[in-house]
Amino acid sequence: MPLDLTLSPLYRLNGQDQPSLPGLMAAVPPRRAGRGREQDRLMVYLLLSGNAVFSTGEFVQLASRAAVAFYEAPGALTSALRYAAESINRPLLDRNMSTSNRHQYAVGWLALAAVREAQATLLLSGPMHVFVLAAGGAQHIHDSLSGKGIGLGQNASYYFSQVALHADDRLLFCGRVPDAWEAALADPSPASFEATRRRLLSLTGDDVNAVLLQAKDGPGTLTVLRPGADAPGASAARTETASTTGSAAMPQDAGQEIATPAETSPSTRTAPPPGTAPSPRTAQPSAYAIPLQPGEDRPLGSPAPGTDLLSSLPRARAAEPTAAAEQLPIPELTPEAPGGPSPRTRQAARLLAGGLRTWRSLMGRAGALLQRFLPRLLPHAEEVSPGLSSTAMVIMALFIPVMVVAMASMVYFRFGRSVQYEDALIQARQARQVAVGQSDPAAQREAWQRVLTYVNQAESYGGASETEPLRQEAEAQLDALLGIRRLQFTPAFSTGLGIQISRLAASENDLYMLDAQRGRLFHAALTSGGFEEDTVFDCAPGTYGSNAVGPLVDILTLPRVNTVDATVLGVDAAGNLLYCASHQVARALALPAPDTNWGRVTAFTIEGGDLYVLDAPSRAVWVYNGKDGAFVDRPYFFFGGQIPDLQDAIDLAVSGDELYLLHADGHLSTCFYSRLEAVPTRCEATAALTNPFPAYRDVDLFAQSHFTQMLITSAPDSTLLLLDAEAQGVFRFASRSLELQTQIRPVSSRAGGLPGSPVDAMAVSPNHVLFLAVRDQVYFAADAP
Repeated sequence: MPLDLTLSPLYRLNGQDQPSLPGLMAAVPPRRAGRGREQDRLMVYLLLSGNAVFSTGEFVQLASRAAVAFYEAPGALTSALRYAAESINRPLLDRNMSTSNRHQYAVGWLALAAVREAQATLLLSGPMHVFVLAAGGAQHIHDSLSGKGIGLGQNASYYFSQVALHADDRLLFCGRVPDAWEAALADPSPASFEATRRRLLSLTGDDVNAVLLQAKDGPGTLTVLRPGADAPGASAARTETASTTGSAAMPQDAGQEIATPAETSPSTRTAPPPGTAPSPRTAQPSAYAIPLQPGEDRPLGSPAPGTDLLSSLPRARAAEPTAAAEQLPIPELTPEAPGGPSPRTRQAARLLAGGLRTWRSLMGRAGALLQRFLPRLLPHAEEVSPGLSSTAMVIMALFIPVMVVAMASMVYFRFGRSVQYEDALIQARQARQVAVGQSDPAAQREAWQRVLTYVNQAESYGGASETEPLRQEAEAQLDALLGIRRLQFTPAFSTGLGIQISRLAASENDLYMLDAQRGRLFHAALTSGGFEEDTVFDCAPGTYGSNAVGPLVDILTLPRVNTVDATVLGVDAAGNLLYCASHQVARALALPAPDTNWGRVTAFTIEGGDLYVLDAPSRAVWVYNGKDGAFVDRPYFFFGGQIPDLQDAIDLAVSGDELYLLHADGHLSTCFYSRLEAVPTRCEATAALTNPFPAYRDVDLFAQSHFTQMLITSAPDSTLLLLDAEAQGVFRFASRSLELQTQIRPVSSRAGGLPGSPVDAMAVSPNHVLFLAVRDQVYFAADAP
């Protein structure tokens, strides 16, 4: 039999709990659903990671594509889920490729849940976690087969699973699971939906992005909660706002209604079970009708231009009115006049005006009530001054409860939190004893991670004086087991540069930074007082003689001795080189075009004086023989008969005759150039990276990483460096065997580490100084291996 499903977002951003979650969408079957989809209810949960910025509308549009594609696809349920996932993968991949020259990317972590009767079929892509909290025990669904996510290649990886739902079962969908949730998610004991939600949010103060689902006996309704939303007495515009965030049930067919808030659950939106008759009320326009952008490809089977994207999908039917709640009419959404205030601005103004009116009304009613009631509480009512103002009474009424709450809070923080702190501290010490007694590296890793979990819990209740030694020991042991070396990074500049850095290049005393937005190069010189920005350095796109140089896409430093007398070299997408040096006018030279002409230059590098240029759209790497930094001869094609798939290549590195190619999805290709005619140049499409650390026995480290840049360090200790931007890590590999040597990571944020944002670029100077760009600042560590 069907079950009622209730969804609640657990979304905390910048320390503030949010009522709705972008990327969360729920839908019930439309009237004209594909064959086999008539009884399927769908949840779409999309989480985007990376350094590209997406608006709420873009989140909604991507999730809407998946819902449209799912209900259009007939046949097997897994095929429909895969078709829905591909409808997001294609536009996300196209966007990543269009922004690859600015080194911006977004990786989609996707969870789709299709529920038919009491059976849930899950599709996971990327490191998504699903926790099933049922009466029979807890279950953790997570597998490396789900890959790195969508938007990285033509063929994304998906992992399917099925869950049999029962009444009161709870499912938690989450991309990154906070350490403090480990114990709570291992406990499947029965609890109310609200209690589970509040417990998870109270266990951690960090930002959270998750979805909680609960099944209940019922006719099969689908409800999305908005925790913390306003009371039902507020204007209906709040419901409209919740829809645009993508966290409400999807719109239904014309002739059905959008759910209005009910008094008992003021922040819910309910979709009816399949087969429910439409309501006679007038249908309201869909808040999800987001038009496609000009030139954007529509997904297969999507509505034609000029129609709503989700016109074929169901609108959520209004919940039945109860004795305690009266349904509110939903205003018609009308187009805005050009130049007028936005809907959010008008909604905020209405909310503010309504709040002020409500406050004045409450103050007046409270004053009148206190004038009648307060004298009755006193022993001699006749002695009460009749001239006591209502304002004074209101102040007394507010002050007394505040004092009571303050005293209760003092007692709790003095006694309640201290008991919880001691309990967590004891568990951390016990976990440490277990970790010390382990001999298996993988078991040691798990044990020390449990120590950190209990330490985090203890510190959430009190000070860190007793837990700090435990934390330092656990982190040091984990770093040793996992091959991590921590470095202390120092800001290169006193303030940010105000640019988005996409590439770095460094020599012994110079640092060069490429502005991704304008394609302009900035220079800083090392002085006795640190790095100072060179204000006279001019290296920007423009016309230089007969050569027009566009925005630069890559940069590299030049040897000290070269015929052009330049210190840094940049290239634009059309193969134009720009030579620059401080206190000199930049000089532009066009590379001799290859036989097939240029598609779009993606990256370049110099090895042994020769210039290697990657033209990814043309599936080519061209090699120019250098003459003291000048490249005037026609190039030769690096590959022979075997040409690897290069359309999604974003970076290259060369060491001797070995070529390394980094792809948008983070995997690595290698090629070995043959100088013998009888032996062709050979390539390996997916190079095997080796992890020699036994503590990773049950963890695929490289599947969890997303590499965005690559370089080869200078001889004699040449190693291949791969940047894991999101984890702020630099992986060092032996250049031939591709065996992991160590991971370079910044010290923890508690010890003054990097800001909590992805790393945009990296560089290593010949004297082993490692530079990392985060936002508009550059950080360096002088003791890099």
